[in-house]
Amino acid sequence: MDKVGIEAVKCIGLVTDFGDSPYTGIIRSLAHSITGDSSCIVDIDHSVPSFSTLAGAYVVAHTYRWLPRGSVVATVVDPGVGSTRDPVAVEAGDYYFIGPNNGVLYPAIAREGFKQGVRLSPQRVARLAEPRFLGKLPRGKWPLSNTFHGRDVFVPAAALVALGHRLEELGEPLELKDLARASIDYVERSNSGYRATVVYVDKFGNAALSAREHSIPLKLGEPVIVETMSGVSYRIPFLRTFSDVNPGDLVMYVNSFGHLEIAVNQGSAARKLGLEIGEKITIHVASL
Repeated sequence: MDKVGIEAVKCIGLVTDFGDSPYTGIIRSLAHSITGDSSCIVDIDHSVPSFSTLAGAYVVAHTYRWLPRGSVVATVVDPGVGSTRDPVAVEAGDYYFIGPNNGVLYPAIAREGFKQGVRLSPQRVARLAEPRFLGKLPRGKWPLSNTFHGRDVFVPAAALVALGHRLEELGEPLELKDLARASIDYVERSNSGYRATVVYVDKFGNAALSAREHSIPLKLGEPVIVETMSGVSYRIPFLRTFSDVNPGDLVMYVNSFGHLEIAVNQGSAARKLGLEIGEKITIHVASL
């Protein structure tokens, strides 16, 4: 791969489960300290539910394309930090994805099309990032902790890629087959209906499902029966949007990312149905 010029990489997008914490400010400040004014820093989402690689994969897969082409997405949803899981950097389509090899990056990479990737070497990243860090750390003092790879590996690597460093400078090659996989798009057919998984719950309590618009034979205006893992069933109309039902009522619709989603108009579907990310539900099409 030819070296990518600064002009080709516009932004570093950050996706984490850090929430409102010092960790968020640290990685944002570090990215800016390394790149200076050479790239913009975009806080895509720091409210991914803690430790949820499934929700993180959903967020990454449906947000990266809003960044300019050539941008780098640094993702830190990393419950296995410090373990044997690999830190990775991948070029896919027109973007770069950097983070833990735990599946959180896979749906976006698969969507864009894998080009090349590396297992990041923390030592190489540190050696290249240290001289560019505006804080002027003493030589050999770049932090390499066991518990904060967002600061010490992922975001510095993202900044280096944004500055034009080639992936092969940052680690050893890997192939697509080496990547851990997570799926946010699937439906299981059962004798009684269609089984899908809750892949994301937003701040309003809307529950996005792994089912897509055409993966279940739904008809607009007709109801479905949603059965939760607890065995409780709810009759929910399949409509266009929240306001097609009265406040406090349930509704299913196709969300802005093309997933089926369950909501309560001006309320929380997750709370009303007791839904959590990773939970499987069964959808019975009432008209069949």
